[in-house]
Amino acid sequence: MRRDVLTSRARSRAAWPWWLLGIAALAVGVFLRAWQLRSQMLLDDEWHAVRMLIRADMDGIADHFGLADYCIPLTLYYRWLYEHAALSEWAMHLPLLVAGIALLVVAPWLLRRSLPIATNATWVALLAVSPLLVYFSRTARPYALLALCGVIAFVAFRHWYERRGRGVGWAVAYVVATCFAGWAHLLSLVFTLWPLACAGVLALVACVSPRTRADAWPMLRRLLLLGVVVAGVLVCLIAPPLINDWGAMAGKAGADSVSWTSLYQTLLMQFGIADAWTLAALLALGAIGVARVWRDERFLAGSVLSATIVGMAVIALARPAWVQHALVYARYATPVLPFLLLFVAAGIVAVVERVRVQAATASLCALAIGLLVMRGPLPSWFYAPNQFMGHALFQFDYDARTNPYVTQLELGPVSPFFAELEKKPPGSVTLIETPTRAQSNFVPDPWLQRIHRQNVKFALAAPVCGVGDWDEFPYTATGTRFARIGKLGDILDGATWGADYLVLRMHPWTLPPGKDFPWPVAWPDMAACEAKVEAKLGAPFYRDDAITVFALKPAR
Repeated sequence: MRRDVLTSRARSRAAWPWWLLGIAALAVGVFLRAWQLRSQMLLDDEWHAVRMLIRADMDGIADHFGLADYCIPLTLYYRWLYEHAALSEWAMHLPLLVAGIALLVVAPWLLRRSLPIATNATWVALLAVSPLLVYFSRTARPYALLALCGVIAFVAFRHWYERRGRGVGWAVAYVVATCFAGWAHLLSLVFTLWPLACAGVLALVACVSPRTRADAWPMLRRLLLLGVVVAGVLVCLIAPPLINDWGAMAGKAGADSVSWTSLYQTLLMQFGIADAWTLAALLALGAIGVARVWRDERFLAGSVLSATIVGMAVIALARPAWVQHALVYARYATPVLPFLLLFVAAGIVAVVERVRVQAATASLCALAIGLLVMRGPLPSWFYAPNQFMGHALFQFDYDARTNPYVTQLELGPVSPFFAELEKKPPGSVTLIETPTRAQSNFVPDPWLQRIHRQNVKFALAAPVCGVGDWDEFPYTATGTRFARIGKLGDILDGATWGADYLVLRMHPWTLPPGKDFPWPVAWPDMAACEAKVEAKLGAPFYRDDAITVFALKPAR
């Protein structure tokens, strides 16, 4: 009894540095996911769901994937908010923020009994500072949900399978996680269905041998039953949109190809770094980690590793549209991304554990992760204010040498008005800009905000500047409560949204610049628009060739 007590106390003393690392990592992860989230502008693919929910009811959303892909369950939630006049940027981001934070808790908890605490704590730290997972938690797209569901699906299946089919709760968790992820993003199924396929193959092989046949048949029957349940749920969820949009879905296959260069850039993005030497070191640590996890969790390690290889190969062979871009390929592999970081975490622990003092070992792990963060893109994202972390400048490619939003930038002459704002305290002034298109190729604000360091909002130009396709959604929509985008007409009626200046953009801006990449829709007649605004708000506060600025508050 005395020896057991001493052993327990020794283990507690050895574990406390890892608990400290895990708790600190959780706090950092929450901060990275939540900081400035309320001020973030919706950009690019985040608008797919908004455009769909405005023109379709619940049935229309559930029965289609759409030409521009949207996540069906998220869009149904957004439509419900819209019907209750509560659709806002915060409400759109909240489910993904919750999923991103939940991953930091759920993932290590699921494997708490089979992985050493050192590996689990280091894994939490890597999950917390993963640039991709941070980004997914901050954007109104389904990928944070896919990461969480991927972990639950693989581990739940492992628990059910290793208990030889016992544990109905784990089977239910696997079915729910797999089917919800497939409903949210169809390609997630090439990963989450793989453990079921692996176990089926192993059971069939065991059925061939007379020595294992007696035990294999019951498991095979249980696997068939589980497969039927999964298939039945998936048919209910995704058969209608597949049937209705089969032509659109088929048209997106065979469109683009993965190259060796794009595969390399995808690996950089998955591991959150920007250079080949760091990638090589992480791959080596990952290989060590696979062997370490294999020792404790053979089926889980084997199913995840094979799912990663097979799943990414299947996606590459399917050649979906835009897959040549690293971010697109990396997003499709989201369900296995947390496990790639688990292998790296196990590798880091295997290397540093040669230091026998636990506190020193935990400190070395923390130092290694800190160095990894400094080699990645996170330090360049987190400055205040930065309302455009989802912009392709930050997310298209982590290597500035190959990111076209860095290499092809021609910002052009910067208005003296923006330079003058730099003299004011950061975040003390708010600008409302119109017209604008919230797509990365047409938004100069990430670069301009670094110059003027002030807050930005957008305004729908219609109908004041005429009715056209230059706005992100119809100005007649009534169920939105967006805090960062409103209507120019409301400003002319006296609203200010807490802003100091209204900025009319007199000319379109594109990246790449010039006629080779034109503005996607007609540009409104800004001279006539300016005259209408001036008739309501009085003479401009500032004017040059690029912008016309109206003061909404007395000058400070």
